[in-house]
Amino acid sequence: MATTTNKYMSHPQATVGISRASTTSAWAFSAYTEVVAASAITSTFYIAGLTWAWHTPLAVVDTTYQWIIELATGAASSEVLIIQVPANVRNDTAVGFVPSNFVTFPEPKEVAANTRISVRVAYSGTASNTLTGIKILYQIA
Repeated sequence: MATTTNKYMSHPQATVGISRASTTSAWAFSAYTEVVAASAITSTFYIAGLTWAWHTPLAVVDTTYQWIIELATGAASSEVLIIQVPANVRNDTAVGFVPSNFVTFPEPKEVAANTRISVRVAYSGTASNTLTGIKILYQIA
């Protein structure tokens, strides 16, 4: 059996992740927020998934929350979309708990070394909704 030293990592590392608030217009995208600085990952890498910890305000019982989360490459104000993730959460208890969310991609997205990655969100509702703890899961080539 072959072995490898390859492993999945998350970015940002050893922090709580990125927060990104939606706009107050349904399905209108927010501005981009940097997740990976241009010089942070110095080898070609593959984005294999996306995670976020919770959203605020906390979920209301029997309410569906829907988002589109986009990852893009490029300098600020010149971002180019590379991954789009539809997501939803439905809370069925009155405790207001929202679990961590994790999406794996059917095929990892190759990204060149030293590439800046940013995230933006659109939300189905008309009140601002903030996703927190946003991180990418990646593997070095």
